[in-house]
Amino acid sequence: MAGALLVENKIHHEYWRKKSGTTTIASTETATYGTEEGFAFGNCVDDNGATSFRAASGKQAFITITFPVSTTMNGFAIYGHNLTRFQKLRIKYDTDTAGSITSSFTGTPYSSTDYAPDDNFYKPFGAVFDTPLNVRRITIETIGWGDNSYISILALGHWVTHGVNVTSPFTPPSFSPYESSIKRNNKGNFLMTDVKKVTQKLKINLTQFSEEDLYAVTDSAQYTKINGQLTTHPFIEYAGYFMSRHPFFFMYNNGNAAISGADKIIDQQKIYFCTVDKALKQPRFSSPTQLSWTIDAIGYIE
Repeated sequence: MAGALLVENKIHHEYWRKKSGTTTIASTETATYGTEEGFAFGNCVDDNGATSFRAASGKQAFITITFPVSTTMNGFAIYGHNLTRFQKLRIKYDTDTAGSITSSFTGTPYSSTDYAPDDNFYKPFGAVFDTPLNVRRITIETIGWGDNSYISILALGHWVTHGVNVTSPFTPPSFSPYESSIKRNNKGNFLMTDVKKVTQKLKINLTQFSEEDLYAVTDSAQYTKINGQLTTHPFIEYAGYFMSRHPFFFMYNNGNAAISGADKIIDQQKIYFCTVDKALKQPRFSSPTQLSWTIDAIGYIE
């Protein structure tokens, strides 16, 4: 099954970590926008699911981000939100720093600039577009949000699809399981039922690698700066570096090119937000010429 991995959040690395004057965030709203305690825009790009971004009460947020250099992107992903299918993000881009930002990330599976979850169950959602784009500026608008609408993680970057062939067994992201326990007080009387979310342990099996595939530099996502070195890094170094240090998104089926846009959207909205479970394993030979790479991860659905 053709999967995809979003391991490098370009907004996180180019804005949140650098916090430099060359990468700016502005708004057309009043000065109070994005400065509410605990709900600034930076909270959704800090790779921390415990913080969140919320637009100022009664206002439509409009954020502009300018990258210091052109940045390759082909999609996005969102985790930790309470948006319904009628509450959207509008994302546009430009390849330079002059004029208005009007271009849209169109193409399969989306045909507009507005993106929303497919249902009202607060699951992660995102998309992989057909053609990577060299982006210099982006704008992000909130459409139809309520006073309490929020998102915790917004990732914009390049979904890696080259070599990401997933095999069973793995757990598809169907719903978030919960654990219920019955407790008693000191007198033996029942207390309220304690219900908590149970994370899912995944074994993401990437297969059909040759040793040359691991060191391939064919994916434009791999052109990035790691430890101060700006170059096109081999797949194993690129994926291994970011997955072992940062949360990442896993899409086990990015959709066949022959299916309709609607069906492809459904496939691409089945996403896990993951962290590596303890340690990232190395690839191993599963045959005399082929390698497999099992990634032990903890996956989150809501």
